[in-house]
Amino acid sequence: MRRYHSIMLCLVFLSGCASPVVHKINFSHDYTPTMVNRVAILNFNKGSDVAINADVVVDKFTAAMVGSRFKIVDRADLKKIIEEAKFQHTASGIIDDTTKQRLKQLGADTILTGTLHTYMEERKNNFILYAEVYLTAKLLKVETGEILWSAEILKRKRAKNVGEKKILKVIDRESEADSAGNLLDEIITEMADSFKEKKSVMEKIKVW
Repeated sequence: MRRYHSIMLCLVFLSGCASPVVHKINFSHDYTPTMVNRVAILNFNKGSDVAINADVVVDKFTAAMVGSRFKIVDRADLKKIIEEAKFQHTASGIIDDTTKQRLKQLGADTILTGTLHTYMEERKNNFILYAEVYLTAKLLKVETGEILWSAEILKRKRAKNVGEKKILKVIDRESEADSAGNLLDEIITEMADSFKEKKSVMEKIKVW
């Protein structure tokens, strides 16, 4: 009985090492996907500790929206406008009137922007011990700056059973965590699906 009790305590400890996921999706009260025709995906900001190029986020959002009813402003045309206007966008997504007019000339009625706050992996001998990705994004009307949709998703994943196989024989073999790249793919797919289909999700805390 004492041995069983010890095993259960260890299992509780191991389960306590799991990390939560934050998942928030919000819409304006009158939002419908039919309000959006052509989206300009601006460069995403990134946290000071994020090593990857934020263009990756733009590319992944573009790929996630291929085949949907939304059209995407050509990246080359958008880049030219931003450079000519010397536009430095902020996390708020606020743009000046000149840039707004140029975007409208390209047919853009909405802007997708945001911030990649965290993108990290901890590895040991190429084994992923831990990965974390935290992304916020918002969809704004070009004409008014109104936020039509916003999302905040934080995902964390830890390797399982690392170093515990010798202690508890009942524990399965070690398995590494998902990569940060995989977590980012999941987040962007969930975000894009939500505003393409107006999937409204209450804030959820998951543990796994």
